[in-house]
Amino acid sequence: MQANDLRDQLVQSFTENYVEKLFFFCLKKTGNQTEAEDLTQDIALNVIHALNLGTIPTSFSAWVWQIARNRYSAWAAQKHHHRASVTGSDIGDYEIADERWDSLNEMLHSEQLSLLRRELAFIRRDYRDIVVAYYIENQSIRDIASSLSLSVSAVQQRLHRARILLKEGMDMAREFGKRSYKPENITFAASGSQPSGLPWSAVQRSIPKNILLQANNNPSTAEELSIELGVALPYMEEEIELLYHATLLAKQGDRYITNFFILDKDLRMEVYHILSSGARERSRLIREFIDDKLDDIRALGIAEAHIDDNTVRWWLVPKLIDLLIVNIEKKYDIYGPPKRANGESWGFIGYEITELPEPIFIGQNGMGDENNMFWAYKYGDYDLWEQCGQLGFSEALFLCDCLRTKRLTPSFTDTEKRMWETINGNHAHASASGEIIPDILVFKTGDQKKIHQFFREHESFGKLFENVEKAYTKIAEAFKKCSHELLHNQLGYHIEMELYTMRMMAVHDLVDDQLLKLPEDPHKSTLGMYLTLI
Repeated sequence: MQANDLRDQLVQSFTENYVEKLFFFCLKKTGNQTEAEDLTQDIALNVIHALNLGTIPTSFSAWVWQIARNRYSAWAAQKHHHRASVTGSDIGDYEIADERWDSLNEMLHSEQLSLLRRELAFIRRDYRDIVVAYYIENQSIRDIASSLSLSVSAVQQRLHRARILLKEGMDMAREFGKRSYKPENITFAASGSQPSGLPWSAVQRSIPKNILLQANNNPSTAEELSIELGVALPYMEEEIELLYHATLLAKQGDRYITNFFILDKDLRMEVYHILSSGARERSRLIREFIDDKLDDIRALGIAEAHIDDNTVRWWLVPKLIDLLIVNIEKKYDIYGPPKRANGESWGFIGYEITELPEPIFIGQNGMGDENNMFWAYKYGDYDLWEQCGQLGFSEALFLCDCLRTKRLTPSFTDTEKRMWETINGNHAHASASGEIIPDILVFKTGDQKKIHQFFREHESFGKLFENVEKAYTKIAEAFKKCSHELLHNQLGYHIEMELYTMRMMAVHDLVDDQLLKLPEDPHKSTLGMYLTLI
């Protein structure tokens, strides 16, 4: 078991099984309810502090009661000292009996929701500031009073009241608002240009994920998020600020709301059924187009003679879905990935992990520059995700340059020879004379536009467009029903992202229909990989 998990179990056991018993122990010892409450709070704070510092007692019960007895002894000694003091002394000369904490940073900055941090989030800021100043910053009552422009007695009263509030909170079994999912059940997808590392760098820890889940379709103040998630308000405010500047949270007055769609299980299933209901018709119409136009497409010179029709079809199926989405974009004026505060353009979406009836994801990765690009469709099924491996940036530019300038292998430098070792036998090979022969599709300027024209002019295109448009409309209705109005101006982009799952649905259908043949060895395959030379 992880140390943090064990610590949290011990904290929970303490609050559930010991606090009430400790109160009656203290009441019996002090004979006064107020003093018993103070002493119970003092014992509880010491127990929790020790646990958060990593103490794992051999006998938990004996350890708790030993702390209780020690704290009572300290209380009794302080009481005796107080009674022996000269009558009429300034109350500010005396400090509340308590052992100082070396540091609260571990508790406040831990991603585990410790009991103390949770209760600090509940009390008013003027109380919390005094608790922090006294217990963490080791300030005296007199210094705190001076810094806050309060009387010494006012500080004493507020500190006493804060301790009571913390004790009451610790006694109370609070039930926090439960969202329909947990951060470990959420996965994310992003698209667009992300050189700064956003949005991924903002969601690597549990607390930011929890904030985004709690604020999803649920405008919340920092205080409300603090209470719901059990994170101390100062720390919560810092986390919110980071997410706000990352544009993952939007602000409405004093409330924050998640600024992208997070699809829960119900919505994911609804979208899946919308898309799958028209899948067979799409696949049939796509097959009609491929059967009619494959020879014309090959005549463009995109595939060397040794590359078979099956390889072209594996690229063409997801590409036709992409072309349909392009036409949907034009009709509905869908913008690209949103422009961000740092000048980047990227989109982000969250998914609750859901067991759908079939794997539905095909990604597309690119590497290179605006004139020389290596692309790969990444199929989320049939063990085809990695295949033989993708080209890196340098290898992609190098291979494109070799094909563009008709380089021969004897001309390679030592560095180029090392890059060729990665490419050779996977994405290209060399003839006996050293000529580079691509083993993946290669598109030159205008080739893809011609394929798009073939598609738009084919009789299947109109029916396919109607099919996809119908799905777009239904998904829009589902999204509006399940989202805050703030997100409605992002509908087009997020619906477009869902439409891309039609790629894998079509691949599944056409593998079943045997139009697409699976490779004998998926780990040597280059299906869906291609170059663009512009």
